[in-house]
Amino acid sequence: MATAAACASSLLAPPSASCAGPAASGALFPTSVPSLRAYPRLLLAFRRPAAAAVADPQGAAVLEEEEDEAPVQFDDVDEDYEDGYGGRGPAFTAPTRPRTGKAALPLKRDRTRSKRYLEIQKLRESKKEYDVPMAISLMKQVANTRFVESAEAHFRMNLDPKYNDQQLRATVNLPKGTGQTVKIAVLTQGEKIDEARAAGADIVGSDDLIEQIKGGFMEFDKLIASPDMMPKVASLGKILGPRGLMPNPKAGTVSPNITQAIDEFKKGKVEFRVDKTGIAHIPFGKVNFPEEDLIANFMAVVRSIERNKPSGAKGIYWKTAYVCSSMGPSIKLNIKEMLDYGADSSN
Repeated sequence: MATAAACASSLLAPPSASCAGPAASGALFPTSVPSLRAYPRLLLAFRRPAAAAVADPQGAAVLEEEEDEAPVQFDDVDEDYEDGYGGRGPAFTAPTRPRTGKAALPLKRDRTRSKRYLEIQKLRESKKEYDVPMAISLMKQVANTRFVESAEAHFRMNLDPKYNDQQLRATVNLPKGTGQTVKIAVLTQGEKIDEARAAGADIVGSDDLIEQIKGGFMEFDKLIASPDMMPKVASLGKILGPRGLMPNPKAGTVSPNITQAIDEFKKGKVEFRVDKTGIAHIPFGKVNFPEEDLIANFMAVVRSIERNKPSGAKGIYWKTAYVCSSMGPSIKLNIKEMLDYGADSSN
């Protein structure tokens, strides 16, 4: 009686060998655990209508037959398919979001390059450092667009412009000009209005020109102002500042000698500064200039940057230097040879 009661009291535990009865041999509690590979099949088997084993209070199993229905066929299951967890069944695929922005751009290996780009790559070596004459010659060679491109110099300096003693902003007079027509506006008053017109200023005015600028008039490339007009020009800071047109003594656009300032900008005076990353971008002519003229302009830029070195600059002043045309690839320069060439040309 004690043995029968023990067998009947625990229906959840597998029966021991001492328990009698046909159900104790494994009909209700299998002695072996099925393989994980068969788990999806077992899950589908439980969904089929089948005979359910119900234990009675006496410990014996009673089979209740349910309604006969069409059994589920497993002939179409792919035997070679794995679900990733050791069994066979449908694999779970995580939903993916559509890529936007830079993530949606094709990788470099998947991009298709133009014929012009592939031809240019045959002319230069991307990691090679060139001297100044060779770099200028190669820049002219790769500039083969349908318009006359500008020649540009890009210098990465060891400067952090957020500090006042590491800001670089100056001007340079290109001896061979920029190759561009500069439209100059002048803000002055009194007798200097006639002087500005005689010096070749395109637009000259006083309070009337200030009102035009406030109304949206921006048809000029440089704005030069006399010192006595600066209190009135201060009201244009929000308009001219973001466009880089605000008169500034460091840029040479605030000068008591209006005639000289106009003449310098007409001949090729260029303003430059480093951006927030410490890089200076400076145009120094057109690619249709002779190589000697481009070299002269370029070395004038290098000497101006060296001459206007900020007091807070520490360590290596020049990091990298590149030249390029407007639509051409960059050509890296050897810093030591560039500075030595500038020293030799100045002597």
